[in-house]
Amino acid sequence: MHLERANLSASITWQELERKKLNWNGARNTLNMAKIYFICGFIGSGKTTYAKQLANTHAAFRFSIDEWMIPLFGEHMPRELFDERIDILTELFKSSAIQMMQLNTSVIFDFGFWNQLERTKITQWAQSQGFDFELIYLDSSFEICGQRAYKRNADRLDKAYEMTPEMLQMFWQWFEVPTPHEKVTYVKSSNN
Repeated sequence: MHLERANLSASITWQELERKKLNWNGARNTLNMAKIYFICGFIGSGKTTYAKQLANTHAAFRFSIDEWMIPLFGEHMPRELFDERIDILTELFKSSAIQMMQLNTSVIFDFGFWNQLERTKITQWAQSQGFDFELIYLDSSFEICGQRAYKRNADRLDKAYEMTPEMLQMFWQWFEVPTPHEKVTYVKSSNN
């Protein structure tokens, strides 16, 4: 099968066109390659603020789990239902991220990735897709996270969950700080 076009002096097969397209895309991607950023950190560590800055710097699309969960499903629900809904949105975001990466648009997952298993699963997924990615951990003390979370309670609207001291303490027990053998970029969160 040959492609015919008025401005083309020579005919080219679809296979040759695809090969040229791949070469062209490959050359373009080495100059401006899309990347996925996974933002890891505890409640109040500054994930969303950091993700917004990253989105502006890299013209990236940002998926913030809280900004989708609360408007779609509300704030209070049993833990099992919460986890099911997180899984549904995660799969939707991954599917959308694949399309965006194919369009050479960087993507940010502003999730938290509270445990090593979650971080391993998401980075293995990115590797299996052949995507360039970076896992970024926002390192902030429990005290600073608490101060920020309580301050955010006043003006959270539908973008963040209300946090009590009891909830923060319970969630802190669930949070696993990334280990040295995980491929993580550590960012020390500021104290403000």
